Amino acid sequence: MRAALKDSKVLIAGTARNCEKSLYSDIKIINDAFKEASLVSWLIIESDSTDSTIEVLNSLEKEFSLRFISLGCLRNKLPNRTERLAECRNYYLNELNNNSLYSDYDYLVVVDLDGINAQLTSKAVMECWKLKEDWDVCFSNQLGPYYDIWALRHETWSPNDCMANRKFLIEMGLKPYEADYIAVYSRMIKLNKLQKPIEVMSAFGGLGIYKIDILKGSTYSGIDKYGNEICEHVSFHAELKRKGAKLFIVPALINSSWNDHNEKIRIYQRIKVKLLYKIFGYLKSKRLTP
Repeated sequence: MRAALKDSKVLIAGTARNCEKSLYSDIKIINDAFKEASLVSWLIIESDSTDSTIEVLNSLEKEFSLRFISLGCLRNKLPNRTERLAECRNYYLNELNNNSLYSDYDYLVVVDLDGINAQLTSKAVMECWKLKEDWDVCFSNQLGPYYDIWALRHETWSPNDCMANRKFLIEMGLKPYEADYIAVYSRMIKLNKLQKPIEVMSAFGGLGIYKIDILKGSTYSGIDKYGNEICEHVSFHAELKRKGAKLFIVPALINSSWNDHNEKIRIYQRIKVKLLYKIFGYLKSKRLTP
């Protein structure tokens, strides 16, 4: 059963690092988008910031019913970025599962705090509660091309790790910009917001709404058994799928348009990137020439 949003307690969680400039606007926009809920609280896990992120978080605690926990400097212990992200995400999961403050919450909303949710609205959020599909997790979409290909797993659209695919293509002799386009940018398709939900094995796109009762016992991992970096969302969602969870990208759940991630597939950007690769490749070869 899906609890109505108006009768639900929502915990919004995210990670923060060096995001002092966008924190207030991001939190306000996302908080307003979930205004239909009976209660909205925040839990942010910070690490490795060298700017004023902690001071900004301190200033926002009362205005937004916000708790934050700083894990300090993780870089020395966990050199891989995805390991650090998994560590922070597992920390908020542990709080959710074991802290009595959150014992009666209904939904966990996981968000990125890098400006990607700048166009999120309460109308878009409510689209998830209008769906006929019996969902356990809903992921956001963009008005521009869907950008989060590393987190995406769909049996035909994006069945594998795009970054591993990119590495393979380069090893096979393709130039980096060719491998980028084939492995990543060609998968960034535009989803009409009127389309029906797309069931996936994994996704994210800057925002995910999770029924809390499916999360118990699942954890994030940012590296594979060989020590390679992997998208931490994929490992987490694989555990949810094994428990029978149903995950959907909801095309009407719009959180942004063109952004820093998907703008690279514009035609002029492709040309620019290609030229840069050629120029820097030429300069590098000249430096290496005796």
